[in-house]
Amino acid sequence: MTDEPAPEPMAISGIHDFIHGHAAGDFNRMLEFWAYFGFEPVAEGELHAAQAKALYGHASDLKSVKLAHPGCDTCDTGYVRLQFWSELANEGLGSAKAIDVGGRWMGIYVRDGMRVSEAIHGEKIKGNHDWSLTALVRAAFAWPEPQISLAAPFMGLREFVALGDEFRLAFVERVGFERPGFGTFAENLPFQNTEGTHANIVQPVGGFSTDFYKEVFGLVTMANGEAHDSGEEAPTIEALKLDDGQTFCIERLVHPDSPGGMLQVYSPYSGEKDLRDISRIGARGLGCYSYRVRDIAEFREAAASAGAQNITEVCDNEFGEKSICFDAPDGVYWTVSEQPE
Repeated sequence: MTDEPAPEPMAISGIHDFIHGHAAGDFNRMLEFWAYFGFEPVAEGELHAAQAKALYGHASDLKSVKLAHPGCDTCDTGYVRLQFWSELANEGLGSAKAIDVGGRWMGIYVRDGMRVSEAIHGEKIKGNHDWSLTALVRAAFAWPEPQISLAAPFMGLREFVALGDEFRLAFVERVGFERPGFGTFAENLPFQNTEGTHANIVQPVGGFSTDFYKEVFGLVTMANGEAHDSGEEAPTIEALKLDDGQTFCIERLVHPDSPGGMLQVYSPYSGEKDLRDISRIGARGLGCYSYRVRDIAEFREAAASAGAQNITEVCDNEFGEKSICFDAPDGVYWTVSEQPE
């Protein structure tokens, strides 16, 4: 008797793009910001208000630009989609705490965390962006952190988080190690950063479950990313601005054939805010992530059978890709598109 082969994942790869909403008048300013990190336009598209209403639930004229970093080609993941609306639905997540239910943020790896941190802090001082910023924290692989010495230098991560109206970003530096395939550094860029490497979602308090993402998308637990409790470590408390005693469960998911575009799933054990209604397309700032699938009709049926709600009919998105939007069983909002031929 032989083991049955695992079914082919419906998703083609990891997180395809990170979708941000902006006012139409912010077009040039947003392109300028992302250009500093090597994201350049590769596609443009539009929807009239009625078309946007049918797919995204927001009746407003839309112009979108898809941005690619040189590393996006590695796994077809980590793009940025900028959606410029004639009228935004709401002001979005803004600088709400990362771990609030419905929270999202985008992760990027950089070679020099201090250099990026100082530049981002400088932008805030100049008044160019309104961000809630953390200090640059470090997290050793071993906890409690071992004694650092010449014979045993620090090995782990340095990270800071910038949360604001237009962007919700975590900049992460690897120290003393590499992780091949998980992010492609563009060494010629000013900040020597990768494409978007990981997306973060926050499920309801005490409602942790990754079953939908495994069963429908076909994701698997990342090596060393098994579900576990966290939040008691000082670096995590600072980076996520946790309340006293606040902890959470977290699991890291990836596509079985693609290390890029990781999804980190959080569920706090306490908290009062639920921001899922404004964590969606049409809002200002980061509002959604996307996956690509082989067959959108098949995926739609599977998602519905697994408990997804508010599933739209299949419509063309602004780039002419067959797409749907829906709320997963955890209430997190998604859009999924069929891979173009």
